[in-house]
Amino acid sequence: MIKVMKRTVWIGVALMATACLDTEVGISPIEQLNRDIVAIDSYLFENGITALKDATGIRIAIDELGTDGLPPNTENNVKVTYTGKLLSNGSTFDSGTITGKLTDWITGWQIGLSLLPAGSKATLYIPSGYAYGTRGQGSIPPDAILVFDVEIESVSLTLVQATRLASDKTAIDNYLEENEIEAIVHESGIRYVITEEGSGTASPSLYQQVKIGYVGKLLATNHIFINQEVEPNNDFSSRVVNFPHGVLIGLQLMKEGDKATLYVPSTLAYGARSYTDVPSNSNIIYEIELIEVK
Repeated sequence: MIKVMKRTVWIGVALMATACLDTEVGISPIEQLNRDIVAIDSYLFENGITALKDATGIRIAIDELGTDGLPPNTENNVKVTYTGKLLSNGSTFDSGTITGKLTDWITGWQIGLSLLPAGSKATLYIPSGYAYGTRGQGSIPPDAILVFDVEIESVSLTLVQATRLASDKTAIDNYLEENEIEAIVHESGIRYVITEEGSGTASPSLYQQVKIGYVGKLLATNHIFINQEVEPNNDFSSRVVNFPHGVLIGLQLMKEGDKATLYVPSTLAYGARSYTDVPSNSNIIYEIELIEVK
């Protein structure tokens, strides 16, 4: 088995970071990405393949949508069975079963697998810049668009995550009790309050695009680190699945027009990584208005 997966590049969390592209000298990353997207979309069209189109340029044809839990986040343990092929000629360059974390693998896997719940079977179409760019590797030539048939066998909390989740839930419950807030307890670990009901009748599904008003605050200090409206654009697909786990779960509990406050454990938000104004292991309060389901 050649090491086609290994590449530690952090692509970030929804709304807080962006992916990096590896491209040839003399052509901009965007130009190369656009070339690859055209080639992928042409291949999909010519072969009658329906695929989810992510704003990053990754395309995902879902054969079977998993029902075994959430998509993986960067700290989960993930077990994946895969076959890797070249888009150009369909030749297989690697296959097997591998266990690790998203950050152990190429950027295209980090993006694609994070959009698939555990138990899913799908095909990922990955532009060259999210794979091995001009370098190639082994039998993978430079500037190769890669195709992976994948099955996410399992997604599990690490021991560190499980321990942190337990302490997070205690901290959130103490906060709610101290502030006399009556919240609904969700099995995932989030707590939530529907503060205003809208006129909608259905909750958005995992891959529906949404427009939301989105305020994020630190539970510990009430410091606001994000306050904006978010909707689909050229840089962000704004599908339910694109958001941090706690928001992903919360949106599926809401209907169009609803307003809700979510109390989210750090393990379902940004985890052990720190960001501007968000320390590591921060429990988060999200105030969300589900303005529109696209």
